Order: sequence, then C-alpha cells, then structure tokens
Amino acid sequence: MKNKLKSQIEYCGLNYSSEMRKLVLINIVSIITALVFFFLTKQINIVVSVSLLALVIDYLIISNYSTKVKLLDEERENEFVTIISYFEIFISNGNNVYQSFTKTISYCSDWMKDIMSNLLKDIDGDKTIQPFINFANNFKLKIVTNIMLSIYTMVDQGESFEQINQFQILFEQLQKSKRIENLEKKQRSLSILASLPLVGAAGMTITLTISVIQIIGELVNVI
Repeated sequence: MKNKLKSQIEYCGLNYSSEMRKLVLINIVSIITALVFFFLTKQINIVVSVSLLALVIDYLIISNYSTKVKLLDEERENEFVTIISYFEIFISNGNNVYQSFTKTISYCSDWMKDIMSNLLKDIDGDKTIQPFINFANNFKLKIVTNIMLSIYTMVDQGESFEQINQFQILFEQLQKSKRIENLEKKQRSLSILASLPLVGAAGMTITLTISVIQIIGELVNVI
C-alpha cells in the first residue's frame, strides 16, 4: 500500500515526504481540535465527529492521488493523439519519420518534449525497434504500441504508400476509441450530477437525525 501510494505521488510530480508531512499535520491538528472541544464541552460525540471528519479528509486526500494519476494519463493520451496527428501531416507531406518527429517537438508539452527527445536520441544510437517500444511504454493504451510499431516499419521498410496507409488506419482507430471514451466520461459526469440532489437530501437527513439525538440527550440529562 505504501509503495503504491508513493509511486502515485511521485508519478504526479509531487514529493512523497512533503505530502506525508501534510497528511500527518492535518491529523495532528484534528486530534488537538477534538481534545480541545472535549475539555470545553465534555461531549464525546464532538470528539467522534471530529475524528470521523479527519478520517474522511485522509481518505479524500489519498484517493485524490489516484484521481490525479488517471487525469494525467488521460491528458498524456490526448496529447499523444494530437502529436501523432501532426506527425501524420508531416509524413504525408514527404518528410521521413525522423524529420516528422523532430518537427512535432515544437508542439509538445514539457513532458512530451522530453520523451520525444529521448526517442530521437535513442533512434540515433539504436536502429532496432526498441526505441519505439520504450516510447510506447510511457502510455497505458495498448494501441499506442501498435502505432509505434507501424511507424517503425516505415523506418525499416521505407515511407511507402502501404506503410503510411497502415499507420493511418491504426491512428483512426485510436482517435475513434478516444472519442468514445470521452463521450462515456461525459455521460458518467451527467449521471453523477443527477444523483447529487439525493446525496444532499441524505446529508440533510443525517444532520437532522444527529441534531435530534443531541437534543434528546440534553433533555434526558436535564430530567
């Protein structure tokens, strides 16, 4: 669990030690707050409420890292689609694979620029398929590997019409799968929005129930 959390935090470009210090600090503040309220009010339910709130905050913070990882992967996959669309334009206009990749760098984010530069550097020193495999390993979409293999065949066998056509077919499949994925994501978002009123009503019910229990408890103490 620790190794997984650490890898997620570092994958997001954050410092593991700093993030853990923030989490510990939040829990210390929560404990101190609960103790202060207990000594002032002598009500154990406030201590329980603050403790539960601290647990909820811990859960939200920890789960947020996995959410960030998914968003980061999605952003990088979308950028790959964009960059390869530029590559397709350059290769269709008579540039070779190396030249096409070189021209796409100016359209890349810092992260994509780094791995693209590494790809070009590896191609200079290694004429096998391995640099293309290494580049594809930066993405979780399996079709990225197929596209990079298709691009390698253009290096190995030349930028013929057949090779470019095969690459374009794979790229169209990638574009289609990303469009379907984005559509499904929007549909899920809309379904979540539709359920928010029910969540709000449930929250209000829980709050009212706790308030009634507290009032009854105070009346019992008075009697």
